[in-house]
Amino acid sequence: MEFSRRRFVIGSLVLGCSTLVGRLCGQTVSLPRLELALQAWVETLLPSDEGSLGAGRLNVHLDVIELASENKQYQQLLEIGIRWADTEARKLGVEGFAELSPEQAEGLVSLAESMGLQSMPGLFFYHTLKDAKRVYFARKGSWGGVGFPHAPQPLGYMDYTEAPK
Repeated sequence: MEFSRRRFVIGSLVLGCSTLVGRLCGQTVSLPRLELALQAWVETLLPSDEGSLGAGRLNVHLDVIELASENKQYQQLLEIGIRWADTEARKLGVEGFAELSPEQAEGLVSLAESMGLQSMPGLFFYHTLKDAKRVYFARKGSWGGVGFPHAPQPLGYMDYTEAPK
């Protein structure tokens, strides 16, 4: 079997693709690392303020991880998303996403959002935000910021049909 230019190009392409796929999908993120980074991620999505605790402080990330354990694709999305966030954080000079300052973390989350749903970071942003909000607002620690003594739903804003005061 002769080594031709065509085989060289095809072999290089296969090697390059397999390396990329291995970097994105083949490596696994350890559970403690995933938990730490995802806790920082959801705290950035839904941060603490004067009236309520943030999603990270309410351990929303643990419920998101549990949701992902029921769906292999979602579990992979979390791992790939955290790897992406950690890689981007290393470009900023820190070990991983969890070590970023709040301003740097917000910038990275904004970057993921701006990439849209056609990209992996955009999908990661969308799904983690959707699930984090669902879990977060079910927790009593988040209600103070909404101004209710109870969960926002199902009671919600009972005066929604009236003009704002």
